[in-house]
Amino acid sequence: MYAAALSAAAALPLNARAQATPDTSPITLSQVFEQAWQRHPAFQSLPDRKAASDASRQAAQAWTAQAPSLDVRTQDDRIGSDRGAREWEAGVVLPLWLPGQRARAQQLAEGEAMAVEAHTAQARLALAGQVREAWWAWHRANAELTLAEARVGHAQALLTDVQRRVQAGDLARSDQHQADGLLASAVASQAQAQAQRSQAWQMLAAWIPGQGLRETTSAAPAQIEATAPTVSEQALDIEAHPLVTVLAVQAKVARQSAELAATQVRANPELTLGTVQGRDQRGEGYQRALTLGLKLPLGSSPTQAAQAAKARADASEIEAQLALVRIQVEQSVTGARTRLMLARTLQEATHKRARLAKENQAFFGKSFRLGETDLPTRLRIDLEAQEAERQDALARIEVFAATSALRQAEGLLPQ
Repeated sequence: MYAAALSAAAALPLNARAQATPDTSPITLSQVFEQAWQRHPAFQSLPDRKAASDASRQAAQAWTAQAPSLDVRTQDDRIGSDRGAREWEAGVVLPLWLPGQRARAQQLAEGEAMAVEAHTAQARLALAGQVREAWWAWHRANAELTLAEARVGHAQALLTDVQRRVQAGDLARSDQHQADGLLASAVASQAQAQAQRSQAWQMLAAWIPGQGLRETTSAAPAQIEATAPTVSEQALDIEAHPLVTVLAVQAKVARQSAELAATQVRANPELTLGTVQGRDQRGEGYQRALTLGLKLPLGSSPTQAAQAAKARADASEIEAQLALVRIQVEQSVTGARTRLMLARTLQEATHKRARLAKENQAFFGKSFRLGETDLPTRLRIDLEAQEAERQDALARIEVFAATSALRQAEGLLPQ
C-alpha cells in the first residue's frame, strides 16, 4: 500500500493528487531555475555590463586614443601699448595612440567581453546549485509526507478491524489501546512531515515569488531531471567548465591589462590642427594662417609602471587559483560520480528489502486475521514494512538528487 501511494506520487503531477487548483500546471526544475535567474543580480546587471563592454570595444577601435578636444586662445595688447593688436587661435587637439597601445586596447576589450559571458555562466551555475538543493529537499519532504499519509490510512484501517474484533470478543481491550496508540503516532508523524514539507516548500518558493503557486499543486515529479542525460561516462572537459572558464578569462584579461599598461609608459602625444587670425595694429587687415602642432611628453610615468606591476600580480594570483580550481572540479566530479554509484546500489538494496517486507506484511496480516498471530507481532511487522518503504522512497529520491549533483559538478544547468 505504501509503495503504491509513493509510486502514484512520483509518476503523476502533484496537481493530479490535489484538485484544489486544477488550472495550475506543475512547475519543473528548469522552470524554477529560469524564473530565479530572471531576478538574480547578475541577470539584472547584465545589460549594463554588456553596454560597458561594447563601449570599451568602440573606444579601442577609435582612431584617437581619447576623444578630440577644441583648443581656443586669444591675445591682445590692451594692457601695454594698446595699438590694437589682436590674435585669435582655434584648433582641434587629437590624442594619438602610443606604439602598440591601440592593438593592446582592442585585445583587452575583446577579453573583457569574454569575461562578461564567463561571469554570467558562473553565476548561472552557482544559482543552479542553490535551486537544485531546494528542489530535492522539497521532494524528500514530500516523499516523507506521502508515506506518513499512507501510514495514517493503514493505522485507521487496522484500528477499525481491531475495534470490530474487540466488540466480538476476539481481542482484548489492551489490543485496541495499542491500535489507538499506533494511529496517534501516525497522525503525529503526519503533522511533523507536513511541517517539514511546508518549510521545504518555502525555501523552494523563495526562488519563484509572485507566481501564485501552491505547495500541494505546483512541483513536477521527482524524476524530472533524473531523466536528463549526463556526461558521467564521458571524459570531462575541464577547460569548458564555467568555474574554470571564468578564472581562465580573468587571468587572460589581467595579462592583457598588464600588456596594455606596459605600452602606456608615458602620456599620449597630441596633434593639434588649427588656424590663427590676427593683426599688428588698428586699421590693418587680419592675417590668417594654418597651424600644426605636436606635443610629445617626455619621461615615463611611475603611475603607469605601478598599474602594469599590479596587473601582472593579479594575473599571477588568478592563474594560481585557476590551477587549484581545476583540481577541485575534477575531485568534485569524481565525488559526485561515486555518490551516484553508491546511491544506485543503496536503492537496489532498499527496494529489495521493501519488497520482502511488503510480502512479509501480507503474510502476517493474513495470519492475524485468522487469529494465528497476536497484535504486537502484527504491529512490529507493520513498522518494519513502513520503515523499509520509507528507506526505499528516500533512496529513490537520493538517486535523482545524486544525478542532479553530478550534473552540477560537471557544470550542466537544469534541463
